Amino acid sequence: MTLPRLALAALLAAAAAALAPTARAQTLEENIGTGAPAGFSDNNVSWRYGPAFREPGVTNAAHANGIDIPKHILNFTHLDGGAMWSNFLSLDLLFSTGRDPARNSDSGAVEFYGIYRGDLSLNQALTTRTFARGSVLQDVSLQLGFDANTKNTEFAPAKKLLVFGPDLHWNIPGGFLSTAIQFSKEWNNNGITDRSVSFDPALEIEVVWSVPLAFTHLPLSFDGFGNLVGPKGTDGFGANTKTEVLTEPRLTLDLGALAFDTPRRLDAFLGYQYWLNKFGNDHTQVPGTLASTVFFGLRYHL
Repeated sequence: MTLPRLALAALLAAAAAALAPTARAQTLEENIGTGAPAGFSDNNVSWRYGPAFREPGVTNAAHANGIDIPKHILNFTHLDGGAMWSNFLSLDLLFSTGRDPARNSDSGAVEFYGIYRGDLSLNQALTTRTFARGSVLQDVSLQLGFDANTKNTEFAPAKKLLVFGPDLHWNIPGGFLSTAIQFSKEWNNNGITDRSVSFDPALEIEVVWSVPLAFTHLPLSFDGFGNLVGPKGTDGFGANTKTEVLTEPRLTLDLGALAFDTPRRLDAFLGYQYWLNKFGNDHTQVPGTLASTVFFGLRYHL
């Protein structure tokens, strides 16, 4: 089965399942910032597509600044939280077209990217309200996490990233906003130079948000994330890395609530990715490291 047919089959299966009115556990969005009791859990699968992703060094004579690469992305996400500890796990499987070829092939590359973040609530752990500040700050947690990836290209990345630091949870009525300020340390591989790379420790800031747009009178929210990674020394080519900025804001519509009377079951979303100095590469020196694309997709909550 080709990838477009595989993606279409996944979409049809998700839409069909959404027609059955079955209950599920509350999600992270329903709990963070609302004072809801601990014990929430959510598992969801999604598909998204964007026509103009980019990769460092993937270029040709007609597109010297980088080739637009269509990608289909399948995702599984798990969220859960107790009184003291919460977990976030996201697993992406990314399928490029032949514009981003696999090693020794004309076929598109396939990438796996996994993220884990765990948060320990300081208010709960220390049985205090010291880390809450009126209507502004809800809590501060200690966050520990890691990223890992692999991709079957000539570059053959094998990223391993550790992060640790405080995560500030802000009071957002009906939604949430968190800001993590982290120490990060990355190891990776450069298959072109056949080198394993140990990057310098760097500052990493991660922002995640979801805000309901009640004024639209639709089950619509504005959500997404933004990451900033400071310079992390030299890369596998010996070049100095630059500050990296990645953001993916999106509008999410609860199709289950709108059309099937099954809220928080099936979502549709439209988003935009902006990635400056991708992977720390200087976008003025390395083509393909300034990415800008719209994307859209569906998400089904299990």
